[in-house]
Amino acid sequence: MSTKVTQRGPATLIQLDPWEWIPNSCLPVIVYPGAFADDRPGMIERIKKRLHATNWGNMWVAGIYPYPHYHSNTHEALVMVEGSCTIQLGGPGGYTLEAGTGDVVLLPAGTGHSSPTESGYRVLGAYPGGRSWDLITDAADHRPPDDLPLPAHDPTGERGVMREVWQ
Repeated sequence: MSTKVTQRGPATLIQLDPWEWIPNSCLPVIVYPGAFADDRPGMIERIKKRLHATNWGNMWVAGIYPYPHYHSNTHEALVMVEGSCTIQLGGPGGYTLEAGTGDVVLLPAGTGHSSPTESGYRVLGAYPGGRSWDLITDAADHRPPDDLPLPAHDPTGERGVMREVWQ
């Protein structure tokens, strides 16, 4: 699998090729290291308020599934709220990302992801417009990503590069 990694200001852009049943996306994954760094009590609630302010909702806090999967019907923001983990992007043999507290990983619809890290971390997931998400886990369920509008706002706020990069 070919991967192209570039920098755009403070953001890392990761362009992934398709892998077997995972389509990935023509849009790059965007990683914002430390965008929501905050170790004070109440951090998760403050992050939720910031995400709501940018119209990202339907939030959850847990781990990332350990098996490769993607969402065909929505983009996804993953915010590391505790600890650190390895995120496998694109499918097995894809790009391996080490993410820590405060990092934001923005996944376009169709991007394969999983985490072999079993414990010691928590992630807050959010979706543009509070969309519900589907879960594609194998070739039998494979479907191409929906033709989705770009989110109105970058989940990290006005300084984010999403609107510029995802065109």
